Amino acid sequence: MTLKRFRNIIQWPTLALAVVLFAGDWFTRVHYVAFIDNAYIDSTPRIVNQIWLLLLFVTFVFGIVTIPRVPSFLALLSVLWVLFLSIQGH
Repeated sequence: MTLKRFRNIIQWPTLALAVVLFAGDWFTRVHYVAFIDNAYIDSTPRIVNQIWLLLLFVTFVFGIVTIPRVPSFLALLSVLWVLFLSIQGH
């Protein structure tokens, strides 16, 4: 299997991972994060944070591998957006 064939196969799972990462991050921010008395309260379960971190890493790697295609740019943009929101929240 050539690298080009591998990129063609993996580009759609990369896009799916980006959508799942973005939607999952949005869901956890809506349901587990609160801003009370000028304090950022995060009550996200530990397992969800671990899954989120794994998903973030896999999406980043798949995005790098499929770099010349549009889904890779969307995946990397999703990774950057989620990281920006995570840094901004703390």
